[in-house]
Order: sequence, then structure tokens, then C-alpha cells
Amino acid sequence: MNNFFKDFAEKSRFFRRNTTPKIVSIIFALVMWLYVMGEVNPEMIKELTNVRVQLLNVEELKKSGLVLIGQEDYTVNIKIGGRRNEVYHVGPQDIAVSADLRGFRKGVNSVPLDISVPASIKVLDVSPKQLKVTLDEIVKQQKPVEIEAVGIPSEEFDPGEAVLSLKEVIVEGPESLVNSVTKVVGEVNFQNRTEDFNGKILLKAVNQDGKIVNGVEVKTKFVEVTLPLYSVKNVKIALDLRGKPPETYQMTDVAVKPEVVGLKGPRELLKSIDEIKTKPIDIDGLTGSVEKAAELAIPEGVTLFKTDRQPVVVITIEEIGQKEFTFKKDEVFIENLDGKYRVFFDEGVDTLRVKVEAAKNILNSLTKNDIQLRINAKGLGEGRYSLKVIPVASRQMKSISVIPEKIDFELKLEKETNQP
Repeated sequence: MNNFFKDFAEKSRFFRRNTTPKIVSIIFALVMWLYVMGEVNPEMIKELTNVRVQLLNVEELKKSGLVLIGQEDYTVNIKIGGRRNEVYHVGPQDIAVSADLRGFRKGVNSVPLDISVPASIKVLDVSPKQLKVTLDEIVKQQKPVEIEAVGIPSEEFDPGEAVLSLKEVIVEGPESLVNSVTKVVGEVNFQNRTEDFNGKILLKAVNQDGKIVNGVEVKTKFVEVTLPLYSVKNVKIALDLRGKPPETYQMTDVAVKPEVVGLKGPRELLKSIDEIKTKPIDIDGLTGSVEKAAELAIPEGVTLFKTDRQPVVVITIEEIGQKEFTFKKDEVFIENLDGKYRVFFDEGVDTLRVKVEAAKNILNSLTKNDIQLRINAKGLGEGRYSLKVIPVASRQMKSISVIPEKIDFELKLEKETNQP
């Protein structure tokens, strides 16, 4: 220590003159400060933050049918004062703050605080000075149970309707929270599943947004669930049209959108279903194109799968017109003719007339090339024949006729026709 003061004195102007008195003064001041702090012990103020508040008689509330809602852990800030030696060592753990909930009623209540501090310490201020607590009535209500299938099952499968051991369960808790519960749900995981589910499912209370409602108790924790896993199959829609347009009109086109719908049901039942019919659609007497919603005649035991819109049938009906074409006899095509024979048509009728009835828009573009006249010579041998002429059209017609209906001809062996 002596060396310290000696070095300090040599380097400082303060100690270049009257060194000894100055050193004595410093030592005296230090001694006086230690005396004041140790013996006089001055007053000081200290602030303690986040001092925990103990809630009393919470169980008594429950016996009265009330429960504390919202915040559960309360803290306050406390300003204390006293002698430095005592205040310096006081921490939040040395302060006891309590709030007695006995006697308060449903709603928002201001509860006074009781603060206990060491004997030598004074409480100068507390913030907040009272606790704002909300009490609510404990109620019980029945809530519906729903099962939600989560995850994606194996391809070509989809969950059916769940069968539950309980359709409703009791939910207990603060009235405001219980009122916010819209249903109680349980989840069944169908990720990559190929079989029905049978087992117990844990229930949880949710609000209208599907979020879990904390602070309530579902009295029945589990429910027994049977949830079938059905097969899925796409089938075509078959139209059941009833009636017909007037004689002078023709249905030229009919289409349904979508053409295919998905069905789900037991696997064995779906195997026997290749199409699904519509309920009868009446087109009797229609003279113009129409668009109609088609109701599906869904077989018993199956349901539609992911069909978000009703099928629509578009039926095109047009006015009928007439047109006539002329064919020469050698323009008639002989089908299935044995190559060893030649055809010789009888003289007299050189041409055939073909009368066509069809929608006017079809007739406007219809040509002779859209029609072919045929005679079927299958199995015919040498000799004379009178066979019906068959008209074949590449366009949709209401009717097509040939005049005369039959044509006379003779079949001869090829070698006989080549003799001189």
C-alpha cells in the first residue's frame, strides 16, 4: 500500500506539496464513509418487479359454481423502503402477496391485495393496487360429436360415414367458453389405409373455426368409432330420354357434362355397376334445343364421390328438311361378292332415287358422296336375284329411302362371260 501511495505521489501534482496532510485527509474521509455506512445505515428505496400474487380460496369458488377465467398467474411491482442493510438483501421471494377470492361473484372483480414484508421493511407503493379478475359460472352442456378423416387413403378408396357409440357428450367449464364450443371432434388417420377403422378416438372441443377451446373439460374422453373405407369408381352417365320431337323435327345431338361421375361404396357392389342412368328426361314435343339439369338415379348402397355440380344435358333439336339424289345402277356397291361371279343388272330401270329427311343444317352441306347404296351378295351363287338396296349415310338422318327398293340382277361365272 505504501509503495502505491509513493508511486501515485511521485506521478501526481496533488502530492508534490504537503503530501502528508493530504494523505491523512483521504484516509480520514474513507474511515468516516465506512462509519456512516456501517453505523448510521441510511434509508434507501428499492423496486421489486414481477412479484407473484397467490390466489386464495380458488377451490371455494368451484364449490360455489364459479371459476377463474383468462389470466391465471398474476404479478405486481412493489416499491419498498428501509435501512440500506435490510433493503439491500430483500428480493421477490421475501415478499408475500395474496388476493382472497372468497365472496366475489360472476363478472369482472377488483380484488384487494394483502402484502406481507419483513418487519424492518416498509411498502411504499404497489402496482397495480388491485387485481382485476374475471369469474364465470361453471356450466355443463351437451355437444355433438363429429369424426374427421385426416390423411389420404390408398388410391381408389375414400372414407364413408362414421358410426359412433355416442352422438353427444357433455362439455363442462366456464359458461362463456362452453358456449363457444360448437362441437366435439375426433380424428381418424387414413393415410395410406386400405381397410375399415374400428377403435377408440380421443375427443377435443372446438369452436366454429375448428380451433381447440382450452379451459373446458370433455367429460367423455374417448368414443368408439366404426368408419368404413369404401372403394371409388368412375362410371359413365347414361341418358334416359323419354318421348320424341314432332314429325317435322329431329334430335341431332345430345350430350351430358360431365360424361363421367365418381361413385363410392362397397367394393363388391361397385363391381356390378358400369354406368349410372339419369332419371327420365322428357323430350316429347320439343321443337328447339334445350339444356336441362339431369338428376342421377343413384343405386342404393352407393353415393357420389367428389361431385360438386349437377350433370347438365344439352339436347339439340332441329327442323327437318328433304333432299333427293340420283344414282346409276353401276354406282351400287355389291358386298361380299364371290370373285368368280360377275353382276349383270336387268335393263329397264337405269337409275335409283334416294330421298333423305334430315335437319336443315345437315342438308345444307349433304352431298351424294355422303351416301352409299349397297347390296349384300353373301352366299349367292349363279342365278337371277331381286334384292333390297340398302342405303348407308355418313351423316345423321331422320329417314332415308331408295326408289325402287329392290334391284334385279343376274350372277354369272366369270369364265362363261369370257367365252366367244
